[in-house]
Amino acid sequence: LAAALVPYFDLRCHFEEWQSTHRIALEAARLAQDRHGEAAMLRGLAQVCLYQDRYAEAAEMFRRSLTIFHELGDVRGEATSICGLGAVSQFCGEHLRALAYFRRALAMFLARGDQSGEAYARQAIGRVCLASGDPGQASKWLGEALRLARELGDSHREGCVSMQFGRLHDLAAEPEQAMRFQGHALDIFEGLGDLHCGAYAMQSLGGLQVVRGDQSHASDQLERSLLIFQRLGDRSGEAATVQTLGELHRSAGRTRLAQNYLHHALTLRRELRGGADLAGSAEPSAPSGDGRWDRDTVRPPLVLGGNAVE
Repeated sequence: LAAALVPYFDLRCHFEEWQSTHRIALEAARLAQDRHGEAAMLRGLAQVCLYQDRYAEAAEMFRRSLTIFHELGDVRGEATSICGLGAVSQFCGEHLRALAYFRRALAMFLARGDQSGEAYARQAIGRVCLASGDPGQASKWLGEALRLARELGDSHREGCVSMQFGRLHDLAAEPEQAMRFQGHALDIFEGLGDLHCGAYAMQSLGGLQVVRGDQSHASDQLERSLLIFQRLGDRSGEAATVQTLGELHRSAGRTRLAQNYLHHALTLRRELRGGADLAGSAEPSAPSGDGRWDRDTVRPPLVLGGNAVE
């Protein structure tokens, strides 16, 4: 039952209920010596930790779930936990480690003929390439992910990939294309009722509007996304949004207000840096917060399929 509720908890951002049900179910699974249930609950709890920037906890639980899935011979479960470790590594700035995890998971999904998992892994690889400064490879991997998403009729995946394409066009100094992709992503997430992914799309749109000098619309998008991030406990999203609001106020000549926002963003990032040493590196980078993820990190392989636990 806890596993079956994950898609609902995820889409509606009911993180407290997600955690409470999974903790109860985790205890029950252990008492019953249900190893598969234990692994699924650990992975679900890790996912919530990832959403809330509790990286050390997320990494530990993904590793524990990975070990159990491997022992049970559950390739799909193992690949999904590997994706979780890849996401943790990426958000800590360990791009090469993240890429190795995602490529490993992709091979496992391909071997099973799991197109949903394949679409996620291809998107994740494209996202890492984008963050690593390789737009050519990013475009290739993201294009394949977008094709698969549309073939599968997976609108949420399409929205997530569209956000990454928006970032890609932004880096290529193609603002109109960037706005189009981010707007498309926002339309999808709002249609699905996904507040969290919608907040990231709003944040990206707001950043593009700041650069265009459209301060009124930018401020509206950024303030809306900030409220969502704060309510959900997403400090990376909050830090990036506060940073962009600081830049907006600075460009408008509101120096003192800008300084307050920028100082708050710096404080948040220092806090995040303190919790970032979890992917196995001695000197991890701080999570950038700059459109760093689409919240869809480990979601699709987890919640799709006939078996709710898978």
